[in-house]
Amino acid sequence: MQSRYPSHPFRQSAHAILLALLLVLLGGCSLLGQPAATVTALPSPTSMPPLDTATALPPTQTASPTARPTATAAGTPTPVNIVFSPGTTTAQVGGNIQPNQVQAYTVNAGQNQPMLLALNSVYSDVTLGVVEPDGNKLLDPDKKWMYWEWVLPKTELYTIQVIGADSQEPYTLSVEVAQIVSFPAGASSVTLSGSTPKGYVFAYALAGKANQVLTASLKAPDGSAIIDVLGIASGTLLSPTDQAIKWSGTLPATEDYIIEVLPANGQVVNYTLTVSVK
Repeated sequence: MQSRYPSHPFRQSAHAILLALLLVLLGGCSLLGQPAATVTALPSPTSMPPLDTATALPPTQTASPTARPTATAAGTPTPVNIVFSPGTTTAQVGGNIQPNQVQAYTVNAGQNQPMLLALNSVYSDVTLGVVEPDGNKLLDPDKKWMYWEWVLPKTELYTIQVIGADSQEPYTLSVEVAQIVSFPAGASSVTLSGSTPKGYVFAYALAGKANQVLTASLKAPDGSAIIDVLGIASGTLLSPTDQAIKWSGTLPATEDYIIEVLPANGQVVNYTLTVSVK
């Protein structure tokens, strides 16, 4: 499955801005490591637990990291905690990574929240790993994936590993933790009001069953934002390339579905999103 992150200008704009700033900052000095590039998405996991909207927690964060990676005495970068900006579901970090170096980021997220990661690097060879506090590998670094999505099994601090390749190069990492949608008692639809702080994508998650009809409709200033829809396991149902603000379709499987609001050109957009599942 091709990554949605690099393939569309609505999503590329925030990456491009971050990478341009990083390249300017890194151009005159030698830092530990982190750059930008094109994204190559790899297959996502094929099975995951259904989302329990009754007990799932709301997003626990939204922002960019509070510190730039620094080296320890042994030369290994210290982990950087990613704290999301208020009102966002996406954070972007990046820098310049040394050959075979592992830069760790930590994210505190809730049980049953879907997490989506997309990693871009200059040569498309910097890869990902995801580890729980007990050492369990949700994403084994040996897979060498650059795109990953999963429903998180616990409320805990997750470690995301960015793993360097054979040469020093810049990278950017996009971390998305979706906000879970709950329908009012007895209702099958809900209208959500929101915005896109910092011009970041805002993501919503909801549980769906096979053969149910999902409808999503976005209201925003003309040309300011679009939506996409994907199943955590089954993949893209509505692509950003469709430039759509409304979609209705029959769900292919019982799983968790993500609806993303993608602002154009890094804009802060105020919107309403109406979602129904019948």
